[in-house]
Amino acid sequence: MLSKNKKIGIALVLTGAALLLAAFVTIPFQVAATVTWALVGVAAVMFVTAMPLMWRKGIENIRKNSYFKGSFLKMRRSGFFDLLVLFTAVALILAVLCAVGAVSYQQTFAHHAKLAAGDGEVPATIEEARLLPTFVEYNFKQDLNLLSSSYSTFGAVAAVLAVVILVCALYLRFISPIVRADDELRIAHGVYRKVAQYAAAVLVTLISLFPIYWMVISSFKTSTELLATVPTLWPQQFVWENYPNVLNRAPFIQYLINTLVTTVAIMATELTMGVLAAYGFSKGSFKGRNGLFMLVLGALMVPIQVTFVPIYVQIARLSAIDTYLGIVLPNLVSAYFIFMLRQNFMAVDDSYIEAGKVDGMGRIGTIFHVLCPMCKPTLITVSIISFINGWNSYFWPKMVTKTEASRTIAVGVQQLKNTFAGQEVSNYNEIMAGAVMAIIPIVLLFLFLQKYIMTGMSKAAMK
Repeated sequence: MLSKNKKIGIALVLTGAALLLAAFVTIPFQVAATVTWALVGVAAVMFVTAMPLMWRKGIENIRKNSYFKGSFLKMRRSGFFDLLVLFTAVALILAVLCAVGAVSYQQTFAHHAKLAAGDGEVPATIEEARLLPTFVEYNFKQDLNLLSSSYSTFGAVAAVLAVVILVCALYLRFISPIVRADDELRIAHGVYRKVAQYAAAVLVTLISLFPIYWMVISSFKTSTELLATVPTLWPQQFVWENYPNVLNRAPFIQYLINTLVTTVAIMATELTMGVLAAYGFSKGSFKGRNGLFMLVLGALMVPIQVTFVPIYVQIARLSAIDTYLGIVLPNLVSAYFIFMLRQNFMAVDDSYIEAGKVDGMGRIGTIFHVLCPMCKPTLITVSIISFINGWNSYFWPKMVTKTEASRTIAVGVQQLKNTFAGQEVSNYNEIMAGAVMAIIPIVLLFLFLQKYIMTGMSKAAMK
């Protein structure tokens, strides 16, 4: 159990950390500097107040038992020390890049300054050079390379890393022995670690969800507010008409039907072909099996942007342009799904296959009554991923569809920007409303079936 002093110290430290975070948040919102520094000052006072409450017992134990003895060796054996060494190497590399960039910057500036000065006095700084009418700053910036134009950024990052490394090294050398000497302090640091993990998880979640939040909020704004110089995080006035306007300006329902039909067809064919091919590559026995599987894996490295021209020509010869068949046909098989299913089928013991044969099952019966039930999580995962990929597909449907009758939802949302003729400003708010309606099925699918996705992906990774 924690003593009263430790509980008070933990409360002070966590409150101080929250105040520091609040001070950091005030910077992008352009809050008065006095408020920011006041928050930093109060947080520093809380940290200083918490130190004697948290460290007194540990320091007393160190004095009694000479706990500092061998602490440097323990610090070097820590895994965190290896991480500090890595950060130190990165900081040194950035510092060298900063130095090289600074030298290159000075050489380039000296050359342009000399050309601008002519026979006169050569300016020593960029501010003095700007006073010369013959100094062309655009040409000067164009002659700067990556290092010379970004050397200040490299230097700033190196300085920040150096400060972090110094603070962490001081912690390992002086604070860590105090923590090890006090059992209650170790518990308190466990609390800090857990709070930091939750805070980091919340921060990453907020960053990940912010684009979706911005899209939803923007769908309720007016075009003028959406294009304002200073963005607003909450609509000044909710415009509910954006959603009906989308349905009136474009055949959005038709886009949804087209997407659903093609997505289900792609999912069914990819799953069927993937299961059959995976069975052949995992349980089949024929010459060239491994070579053919290497070709399948090689297909993973070829993007559609490389092969879409011959595919498009073939689809045109089949008279399948602007049809469901033209969208579905190039996506009948997925090399990635074959690989995932093969890895899972290989983990199934052959004795189950033999038992199925004894019961009179053929190959198809063995696949669908033995292998598929045993690999159900991966099959569900493959189906969900296939559905998401088909629903979000943009490049190929954009190439092969020409009319509203066959366009999918991703292409349809992009086409909404062509429907603002006669308006004073572009209809980005309606485009956002269309995007919100387009992602609703995917979001619901992920929320209800995310456990199957994680389970299936983890099982495939362990095979």
